[in-house]
Amino acid sequence: MKWLVIILTAMFTGAKLAHVISWSWWLVFSPAIIYIAYGIVLFIIALAIAWFTNV
Repeated sequence: MKWLVIILTAMFTGAKLAHVISWSWWLVFSPAIIYIAYGIVLFIIALAIAWFTNV
């Protein structure tokens, strides 16, 4: 899945810089932002599980 995020972000960035699309930069980097947010959520869930199982 990581390779898909990298390819999509690179394609969107190239299209934005070549003036092919007129999206905001938030939309251009949205695949990377979603991927990072997903990782953070999984990390928080893992921490919560570790915290409550050691109580």
